[in-house]
Amino acid sequence: MGGLKQLLGRWAGREYAIRWRLLRASLSPSARRAERRADVLLISYPKCGRTWLTMLLARALARHAGVEQVDYLANDLVGGAVNGLPHVRISHDDDPHWKSAAGLQRSKGRYRDKKVILLVRDPRDVVVSMYFERSRRERAYAGTLSEFLRERRGSLATILAYYNVWARERARPRAFLLVRYEDLKADSAGTLRRILAFLGLERVDEAHVADAVQFASFENMRAMESGDVLKSGRLRARDPADGESFKTRKGKVGGYVDYLGASEIEWMEAEIRSSLDPSYGYALPPRAPSSVPRGGT
Repeated sequence: MGGLKQLLGRWAGREYAIRWRLLRASLSPSARRAERRADVLLISYPKCGRTWLTMLLARALARHAGVEQVDYLANDLVGGAVNGLPHVRISHDDDPHWKSAAGLQRSKGRYRDKKVILLVRDPRDVVVSMYFERSRRERAYAGTLSEFLRERRGSLATILAYYNVWARERARPRAFLLVRYEDLKADSAGTLRRILAFLGLERVDEAHVADAVQFASFENMRAMESGDVLKSGRLRARDPADGESFKTRKGKVGGYVDYLGASEIEWMEAEIRSSLDPSYGYALPPRAPSSVPRGGT
């Protein structure tokens, strides 16, 4: 019994350490200045493929501008200071994965002068991926996946509420682009070109787009993670022997069906149908979950 208490204490300690680190980073003067300077903010709930899209965009922008030395995982894409390129910054926007639905910020007025790219993903896949992030990578959750589904903070209820906040607030930014993970998977090059056009870059060479898609492919990102090529915790397996601890974990659309029983899936689908804004298109499950990853996490 004492051993169990010690283990739970360590999990709780990790959770609060992570939350404090995120809060401190979001409130730092440098982060606030960088957000003010940015032209475009790339926002998502965690586990929607943000690392994948970051690498796609960073590679395409670098090739377009002829930049050789690139930190592909930096919060400011291609340094945020290259002539002829918009300053795109990754925003963790409210760190919603540590909040309850009721605790989320309700206004996005802070983005009124910005362009915003909002990346979303099927909540069913997000919640499963979030469970493995919390339990295997962060090691800050000791419960089962079934238990995590109904957690008050950071699980399905929070995901749906966060999406709904943005559905109501999408007119707040100066310009807004919704990108669905599933569309990025189905047509990576076409979706990347649509994002680049939103950034004001409509003449990016097709070869640069194709190179970015290959560079950020699931296979290449997995190889980079396995070899710790980028020397960053954002793309480094927590345990190389545990595939579920990788950032590049599965890269599938509809992969949640591999982990959940029929009753759990039915419950999630009922929650989505009754609660989620229909504009996202997630009322129905994916028609044909992909078994061949093309990219993403």
